[in-house]
Amino acid sequence: MVNTVDSDTLRQSRRRFLKTCAASGIPLALLKASPLISGAMFAREADAQGGVNKTVAIYVPGGGIHEFWAPRVINGNLTMGPMSAGYDSVKDDCNFLLNMSHSNAGHGRMPVMLTDRYHGKDTYDVFMGKRLGPLLPFPYVNLGVQSNGNGYMTRDNNAQIPFQDNPFTAFRLLFGNATASPKSALIDAHQEAVSAIRSKLGGYETDRLDEHLEAIADTERRLASQAQGSNACPNLPDASEFDLNGGTFTREAKLQIDIAVAALGCSLTRSVSIGFGNHQSQFRIPELNFQGIYHQSIHGGSRGLPNYPYYTEIRSHLGSLTAYLIRRLRETGQLDSTIVVETTDMGHADKHGSSDVPLLIAGGGGAIHTGVASPVGAGYNNHDVLYTAAQVCGVDFDTGREIPGIRV
Repeated sequence: MVNTVDSDTLRQSRRRFLKTCAASGIPLALLKASPLISGAMFAREADAQGGVNKTVAIYVPGGGIHEFWAPRVINGNLTMGPMSAGYDSVKDDCNFLLNMSHSNAGHGRMPVMLTDRYHGKDTYDVFMGKRLGPLLPFPYVNLGVQSNGNGYMTRDNNAQIPFQDNPFTAFRLLFGNATASPKSALIDAHQEAVSAIRSKLGGYETDRLDEHLEAIADTERRLASQAQGSNACPNLPDASEFDLNGGTFTREAKLQIDIAVAALGCSLTRSVSIGFGNHQSQFRIPELNFQGIYHQSIHGGSRGLPNYPYYTEIRSHLGSLTAYLIRRLRETGQLDSTIVVETTDMGHADKHGSSDVPLLIAGGGGAIHTGVASPVGAGYNNHDVLYTAAQVCGVDFDTGREIPGIRV
């Protein structure tokens, strides 16, 4: 998935990785056989480095209405509005960015959510992945929830990368077909090959093969020890398959989030993007009161009521999915080393507005101010959030500028 990356960054990363492997006595050929195994080794390097070295970018279509979304301080407490109520459980981990503008507001803007151009540049998720984990099994992972069909969000240089919308496909690509350690299959393959040719070999060759097998078995023991010692791979999500249909949006979203959190925890990647739907908001969430599609709830579905009840309830629900991600990162001990950004394509969606755009940044282990709502102002836009998040990770993103007062 990687095209190019700064040569010095790549050399330094490769040098650190080779040093870690050499110190552990792990053959590189064996590491190449399994993303989980190589991820465990990268995790040891990451543990040694510390700091904020992972990022998640979330896309929520449909903006939000400032007077209903913006959190306020009431009696000394940060209080969510009806549109932001879904974030309440993680409000102390978030910095809610207020009064900001949008660089290119409206529908059809997904390709410029994570960059400022439609062509020729890596999007934020790809850019960050190539710098934070250029040698990882998956430099970046882009997941979607009923997101394909109208536009794309991830671009690797000029290549448009579709969302991986099917969580079961994503699970198999990242972790293999089973949660059991894939190294066992590799050891078994060696054993089967030796059994097939043992009778054709002389005593000396047989002894050498036995030594080779013992070396492999020793490597297996080392790998098991390394993975346990670094807690590199937490429990994987239950990927029991179910029918994907118009009524499973929330279930799909939570499974994609669980997969993303596990991929970060296993050091398979350090950069994930997740799209909740696409710019036309053509999904429905049948467990809510409104039974139509999200787009309809914004334009006409609320029957002209000034409080937009159905737009409000769906937008709050989408916020609760971001909150679920933040909670899962916290529960797995990764929130301090991860910076989370949530972006959207406009402000007041019924007006396709470019002002008062609801954005947030979260996590970072004390690297940013959290538990606050920051009145940033219209002089900054959605791309500046990405630049600021990259700065927290020690990376100079090629788009935007830093928003003052966000970093500690």
